[in-house]
Amino acid sequence: MFLVCGEALFDIFVDGNAEISSTQLSLDAVAGGSPFNVAIGLARLKQPVALLSGVSEDFLGQRLMAVLEREGVATEHIASKALPTTLSFIQKDDEGVPDYAFYGNGAADRAVLPQDLPEDATFSGIHVGSYSIVTPPTSESLLSLIWKHSRKCLISLDPNVRLNVEPNKDIWRERVALIAKHADLLKISDEDFGHLYPEIAFEDKVTEWLGLGISLVVLTKGGDGAQLWSQTDTASVATPKIVVADTVGAGDTFQTSLIDQLLTMREASSDWSAQLNAQKLQEIGKFAATAAAITCSRQGADLPNREEILAAQ
Repeated sequence: MFLVCGEALFDIFVDGNAEISSTQLSLDAVAGGSPFNVAIGLARLKQPVALLSGVSEDFLGQRLMAVLEREGVATEHIASKALPTTLSFIQKDDEGVPDYAFYGNGAADRAVLPQDLPEDATFSGIHVGSYSIVTPPTSESLLSLIWKHSRKCLISLDPNVRLNVEPNKDIWRERVALIAKHADLLKISDEDFGHLYPEIAFEDKVTEWLGLGISLVVLTKGGDGAQLWSQTDTASVATPKIVVADTVGAGDTFQTSLIDQLLTMREASSDWSAQLNAQKLQEIGKFAATAAAITCSRQGADLPNREEILAAQ
């Protein structure tokens, strides 16, 4: 069982074409949150997966639970909380790029406590990311979980920076540094890298991260593709040409696909990381870029299944 850790919320899509002075605004709510999306994406790829999160007892939380159960995501590590559900408001620009506003202070997904963590369970891997790694007490609980399982399973990190949740970049940098020491996979977008390390060349940071023992470092660059580095090789992949509906969930899809590919390699060989040569990096990157492009061709974070990805390659 692979364990995805972090927020579960509702994305509220705002009609950006509405007159700005109008007293009425059309809204469209969709279950989401970066870790929530990753968990569902892995389930659609037929990977056994569970979500660890705080979920509200309110009617929105009940809907989140129903979605997870419908998608085949295990829920035994969900902590039920008498707290509200986080709401993430999203307004897209003309190119489908989202702008976020979060309303989640005191919400259930930010209230995961040490006693909510699994005690004796073993996992094929653990993924953490987004604002759950910087919002206590959830952030401290997840860090202790990573320490406990370090080098025992595949550890995955996507910072997925949300400065409107935690504007202090030093906190983000500190937490990324702490988790990176234990990670096997680190994926970061060029936008997030620019936020956190504006004065550092990416190649220098890659050298630092690989020096920690990370097996795969990935930089995604939106329409300009992605670059992948292993301990021995590097490869670049292009973004497939599509008609973009929006880019919501693109990074989550890329992350999901990377996890899926590494889990498959890890199941086949204990020496999986040594097999990440240039050809394998290209193969993994193409699979992930194709999956992300499919998500971008659809409204919202609607992640593809394996058959869709293979048919599109």
